[in-house]
Amino acid sequence: MFDISKGVLFPLLPLRDIVVFPHMIVPLFVGREKSIRALDDVMKEDKQILLVAQKHASQDDPATSDIHSFGTIGT
Repeated sequence: MFDISKGVLFPLLPLRDIVVFPHMIVPLFVGREKSIRALDDVMKEDKQILLVAQKHASQDDPATSDIHSFGTIGT
């Protein structure tokens, strides 16, 4: 079980047009350079990444306020 009080940090991948729920298997079409780097880092070290939907898909460089406050940990 995940304990948020431990302060675990995950790389973040803002998603434009999809909401990912636990146990879903989805293709991710990634084009932003920051997103590509985040995925490359995760795949190199077999880590996890936080998948969070953006509030507005048209936002190219979303700020913290532009993404939802909850998401799904992906592997």
